[in-house]
Amino acid sequence: MMNETQSKSQSEPDGDTASPVVSELSVSESEGSRPSAKPERTSFQIKLLLVVGALLVLSVAIPRFRGVSVEDRPLPKVAPVPAFSLTERDGRTVTNQDLLGHVWVADFFFTLCTGPCPKLSLRLRSLQEGIREYAGDVKLVSFSVDPTYDQPAVLQKYAERYGAEPDLWWFLTSDDEPSMHKLVAEGFLQAVSRASKRSPVIHSTRFLLIDQEGYIRAWYDGEQAATRAQLLHDVERLRQAPADTPQP
Repeated sequence: MMNETQSKSQSEPDGDTASPVVSELSVSESEGSRPSAKPERTSFQIKLLLVVGALLVLSVAIPRFRGVSVEDRPLPKVAPVPAFSLTERDGRTVTNQDLLGHVWVADFFFTLCTGPCPKLSLRLRSLQEGIREYAGDVKLVSFSVDPTYDQPAVLQKYAERYGAEPDLWWFLTSDDEPSMHKLVAEGFLQAVSRASKRSPVIHSTRFLLIDQEGYIRAWYDGEQAATRAQLLHDVERLRQAPADTPQP
């Protein structure tokens, strides 16, 4: 019996002697699986770099594509600016005839405005820098929608505040508010409403582009910084082409 027991214990290892073998195999398999993890990480990193690269390319390409499509938009003749006779900040009379032969940009504001007007005037000051090279061939013209208050002396101080140059940037007013509002609404096709006890004057924040023959050719969001580049581009297009030819 003792020989059988000894023989059995020698030929059939018990659980205690088998466990180191299993443990060794487990470690061997675990170590054997590690090399395959490195290629997986390398593959993931390559894919990640490709995705990031693609996003960078798109971030550059999309704005350029949008810029081309916007810059190439048509500039049709929307409507002629009607006749007007208004007073500039220096006291002289300015009419629509004085602007014939010039490309000009119109906006609408009032000096007591605490809403969008300061931003609009800052945008125009930036535009003024862009049109200086045209030596007065291009004008900026700001129309007061509160002409009763915005008399020439008031406009003069406002113009000085924003660095408006007399030959480049005009400020126009009137003694007749209803007529001014009619000019804005029916002539320039822009929104405007009189002040009330509850609210100040409400008016358009658009910039309008007018050609050498006095036709409105386009309008722009005056509050957006991106407007500057587009507007200057369109100014140049009108300067380079005959005024009676709609831009393709």
